[in-house]
Amino acid sequence: MHRSLRRFAALLLFAVPVSFLGRGGAWGAAEERPLPPREPHTFALTPLPTDGAQEERSESAVVLVVLDGVRWQEVFGGADRDFARRRGLDPLVWANARDLVPNLQHMLDDDAVAIGAPGHGQEMTASGPRFISMPGYLEIFAGRPDPGCESNECPRPPAHTIADDVRDSSGADDVAIVTSWPNIARAVGTEASRYVMTAGRKLLARGETLRADAETASLIDKASPVKPWPGEGDYRPDAYTAAIALRVLVTERPRFLFVGLGDADEYGHRNDYRRYLDAIHQSDAFLGQLETALGGMGARGRHTTVLVTVDHGRAYSFRDHGARYPESGRVWFVAAGGDVHGHGLLPASRRHTLSDVAPTVRALLGIAGDGHPIDEVVGGNQGAGALSHP
Repeated sequence: MHRSLRRFAALLLFAVPVSFLGRGGAWGAAEERPLPPREPHTFALTPLPTDGAQEERSESAVVLVVLDGVRWQEVFGGADRDFARRRGLDPLVWANARDLVPNLQHMLDDDAVAIGAPGHGQEMTASGPRFISMPGYLEIFAGRPDPGCESNECPRPPAHTIADDVRDSSGADDVAIVTSWPNIARAVGTEASRYVMTAGRKLLARGETLRADAETASLIDKASPVKPWPGEGDYRPDAYTAAIALRVLVTERPRFLFVGLGDADEYGHRNDYRRYLDAIHQSDAFLGQLETALGGMGARGRHTTVLVTVDHGRAYSFRDHGARYPESGRVWFVAAGGDVHGHGLLPASRRHTLSDVAPTVRALLGIAGDGHPIDEVVGGNQGAGALSHP
């Protein structure tokens, strides 16, 4: 449904702590010392102004957050004590999930459900068999695996994606893509120029829409000259991506916002477990700020569902993932928001895959399409806490 919308204004103040950016050094060469818990980076939000004359969109919305390469072990169990000891870290630092990802745990206590937790029904996996990033993102966006994609340099998918579906249903301004890893742009849809997008430090699509807001433009410009660490090439560090995503959420109010954070996977490939944990903790801080932002968005915020998942897992040995490590195909999924019934770790009634993410987004937005949504999130009565979606 196309409609003319008057945009809400908000102020989003962002500071990038030096400790979170510009970590230089060779692969795997970071000094291994205990890393104490520290205050997560915050993005201060000023309450949105209210105006009775402004039109308020009350239909549902979805924010899909993908945390690249974050293992289920840390999300549901906290830091691995053996990994910590072998790397000279304090094994009691972030030794449980409530310390490592407090915002995600708070959501699960209140209005979120998790699929894929150990000991709770069948596992959730990427379809594989590659278990690397681009095949994972293609599967998430298209709702099916792409058997022709065998590397992270695959061409754009030929099929319709969930970004296409929302654009066709609601209009181009109702889709926004904000990612740290620029390659994700090739998974979003056949024509990246169709969506509001900032991917990595340089890639912009429909940039005139993003730059219409001075603060968004400033955040994009500040990220452009920074070093890509912990990534490479045009990678944008997560601190900048998170700030831009929050600003886009409150100013553009898209019906579908995709946020891709990748620092954890980059540190994983560097075999830097302590900074991998730190990146997870910072991603969790972003989820807390996302929840705060939605709390100031009235009916739109109350009817926005936040979905959190990953593109792949990791090998038991931690550093790697891929076809040689079938265990790295295991993933997890969290759905949070006022329209999600039940809370906590749900026993999955069937084996879910990343192909189920796109149908779940469609179901939440009332868009027809193929595939099987995750019943524990959008409907059915699949175990304790899984109630029918209205």
